[in-house]
Parts: sequence; C-alpha cells; structure tokens
Amino acid sequence: MAAFHRRRKQDSHARIVDAATENFCDRGYLTVSVEDIAASAGVSRMTFYRHFRGKADLAAFLFKTAAATAMPVYASITTVDYTQRRDVTDWITTIFEADRKESRLLKVFVQASVDDGDFTPRAQQFIRDLISRLGTAIPAFAVDPDKPGERRRWLEAWLLLYEILDQSNHAALASGVAGDPLMIEILADRFLGFVEAG
Repeated sequence: MAAFHRRRKQDSHARIVDAATENFCDRGYLTVSVEDIAASAGVSRMTFYRHFRGKADLAAFLFKTAAATAMPVYASITTVDYTQRRDVTDWITTIFEADRKESRLLKVFVQASVDDGDFTPRAQQFIRDLISRLGTAIPAFAVDPDKPGERRRWLEAWLLLYEILDQSNHAALASGVAGDPLMIEILADRFLGFVEAG
C-alpha cells in the first residue's frame, strides 16, 4: 500500500512538472496560475501545494533540473584542449546550440527572474558552481572567492562565464547582437585571454 501511494505521489509530481512546462512555454510564466497548472495536470490545488510552495518554487525546480542537464555541456571544455582556439570556439558554439533548443524554457526563466526576486540568485549560484567545476581541470578557474588575493580573479571568471551564458541566452531568444556569428569568436578570444593570463 505504501509503495502505491509513493508511486501515485511521484506520478502527480511528474504531471505537475509536465503541465507547468507546457503552460509556461506556451503562454508565458507571468500569465499562468497555480490553478491553470493544477487543472492541466489533473490534480487539485491541495495536491499541487503538497509538491510546491507556489509557482515560483515550481519555476525554481524547472531551473534546477535544466541547470543539471546543461552543466555537462558547459563543463565539456574541460575534456578538450581549452588552450586551442578551435576547441574553445566549438565549445561556445555547442552552448549556443543547446540554448537555442531550450529557447522557450529560457524565456520562462527570464520572466520568472523578473517576477520572483529569489530566482536570480539561483542563476548566479549556477555560475559559481560552474567556476568550481571548471577549476578542477583548468588552473585559471581554480580560484576561491573567499581568499582576498583571489577575489579579483574569481570575479573575472564569474563575469567571463556570465557573459558567455548571457550572450548565448540572448542568441537563443533572438535578442540584440548576440546572434552575430562574430560574437562566438569574440567570446572565444576573451576565454583564451583569461586562461592564458591565469
């Protein structure tokens, strides 16, 4: 009996996540309500609130899931020669392509960050985690933000990765100049400059 209830709870969780993803991507984060998600998932509001504190909590869960899926793509630079321009350009191109495939979900995260003040720190934490991950294989990223002598270098790493991810997001959303093919070349130059200076 307990296994049945556990499976039923997992099923309702998955239905809520699927319904939210579909609704958010089709109609936008701001226009979708908890009631819309619950109705689409075929669950009651009470069941929704057993799984999530609200719409923002659900968006945070979607971000965490997307970030976990994206991390291997972003960290893949550690598996190639990160000092070679071609490898770095290919890596950044792969990031841009991956974000294009997820452009609808990226738009949801942009809207959620406007609506929920707690959402942006989650995205910033992702960059912190990425610096740590890259630091295991690339000496220039092996920096500790809590050590005064390394703080500036860590901030430079943070800004570099933020710029790559931000421009990739803009390109995926067809926003600004990020779609210009030269953008990848410029970002590759900045990455190589950072690595060489480290």
